Amino acid sequence: MELSEFIKKASSIIEKDEISVVFIQGTVYPHLFLTQFFESLKSQISYDIKMIDIQSNDFNFKSQLSTSFLGMSCVYWLSDASDLKSKQKDDVLKYCISYQGPHTIIAFFDTKTSLEQQKHISIVSIKDKYFFDDAKLLWSSSDLEQSKKIVFFLTQIYKLKNSYSLDELFLLKNYQDLLGTDSKIFYQSWVARLVTVDTSLFTLSQFFFEKKEKDFFKLWLQIKPLYSDMFWVSYWSDQVYRAYFFIRFTNAENYVAAKQVSFGLPFLFLKQTYKMYQLHELQGFHQAMYTIDIALKNGGNSYEIDQLYIDFFVGKFK
Repeated sequence: MELSEFIKKASSIIEKDEISVVFIQGTVYPHLFLTQFFESLKSQISYDIKMIDIQSNDFNFKSQLSTSFLGMSCVYWLSDASDLKSKQKDDVLKYCISYQGPHTIIAFFDTKTSLEQQKHISIVSIKDKYFFDDAKLLWSSSDLEQSKKIVFFLTQIYKLKNSYSLDELFLLKNYQDLLGTDSKIFYQSWVARLVTVDTSLFTLSQFFFEKKEKDFFKLWLQIKPLYSDMFWVSYWSDQVYRAYFFIRFTNAENYVAAKQVSFGLPFLFLKQTYKMYQLHELQGFHQAMYTIDIALKNGGNSYEIDQLYIDFFVGKFK
C-alpha cells in the first residue's frame, strides 16, 4: 500500500478487526514524519496509542500484547525494528507475523527485510524520493481552498528541488500550514535554508562525521553563504553535543536516552560511524567552537570556523 493511501485510511485500517499488524517499510527511518503521524492519529481513532522502544525493552512487550484490560484494544507502536541485532530482529518479525490481536501492532522495517502481505497484515511502503505528484497525493484535500494552497506551496518548493525525502516534506509542511499565497520571503529565502538545493545540512553533517574532507569542503563552500556565522556555531555545537551524548548513552546501553538525543544526527552516524569516535575528541571540538563563538561576538574572523574544520579532519582533537 502506498503511504498516501495509508494516511487517508489509517484510522479505518487500524480499527478493522481483521488487521492486527501494520508494517511501515522504507530505506531510512522517517523520524519526523512518524512523530507527526502518530500525533495526528491520536485524534482520529478511539484506541490508545502506546509506544514501546523494543531496542531497550528486552521484549517484555509480548506480555502486554497478549492481554487487554476490560476488552479495550490499543495500538502498540514498536518504532524502528531495523536497528535490532539480527536474531532480535528475526524474533520480533516472527512474533509480529504470527500476531492476531487483541491489539494492533505497528512497526518499521527497512527494505532489506522481506515482508509479505497477509490477511491480517498491511504493508505500507515509503519511497526514497517524493516528486511533485507524489507530494500532491500525500497532501490532497477535499477542501477546494486548501487544495489550491497546497498546490501553490508545492509548486514553489519544487522549483528548488525536483524531489524531497519524506522527512523534508513534512518539515516544510509545518510551515505551509501557516502561510498565505503571498509569502515571497519564505519561498525565496527560508525554504533554501530549511532544505538546501540538491542537498541538505544532513548531508554536510554526514560528510563531517565520516571525515570525508574533500566532499565536506566542496559542499561547505556551496551552502556556507546561506547561513550566518552564528548559525554555524549554533548548528555544529548542537550536532557535536548530540553526537557526544549519543555515544555516551549508547556505550552505557541507555538506548532510550540515546534515541532521545539522536534527532538531527546523520543516519549513518547512528548506525556505525559513531564507533569511530572517542568522547574526548568531540568534547575538544565543542570547546573549540565555544571559543570561536566568543571570538566572533568580539569581532573575530569567520575563517576561524574553516580552520576548526581543518583541525578536526587532521585529528587535532584526538
